[in-house]
Amino acid sequence: MLRCVRAVTQRQPVGRLTRGYAAPAAKAPAKAKDKKGGPKVVDEVVDVTKYAPVNILKDSTHPELKAREEYPEWLYTLLDPKPTLGELERKGYDNLESMTDKRRLIKLSYRKAIKEKNDSKSKK
Repeated sequence: MLRCVRAVTQRQPVGRLTRGYAAPAAKAPAKAKDKKGGPKVVDEVVDVTKYAPVNILKDSTHPELKAREEYPEWLYTLLDPKPTLGELERKGYDNLESMTDKRRLIKLSYRKAIKEKNDSKSKK
C-alpha cells in the first residue's frame, strides 16, 4: 500500500511504503460422501420447496414431487462413479463395451496430453 499517491504521480520520493499480506485461505468443508466416494443418495423424498423455491413463475405453484418409483431409472445412475483413465487404458480401446466408454477414454487421454504439454511449457 502506498501512503501518498500524489508523490508517486509526481515522481517524488515516498517517505514510507508498507506491504500487506492476505490471510491464508481457509480449508473448504468436506462434502458428505458414501463408501464408494461419490455423493450420498437419499432414499426418502424430501419436499425441496420448503428449503429452496423452485418455482420461477410469479402466479403458479411449485411443482409436485413424485415418489422415487415414478422417476426413470437412469436418473439414479447419474451419481455413479465413472471409470478413470487408468481403468479404461487397462481394458484397451478395442475391448471397451460401450461407445460412451470409448468416448470417455479419448476425452480423458486428450485432457491428460494437454495438461502434460502445459506443464512442460510452464517449466521452461
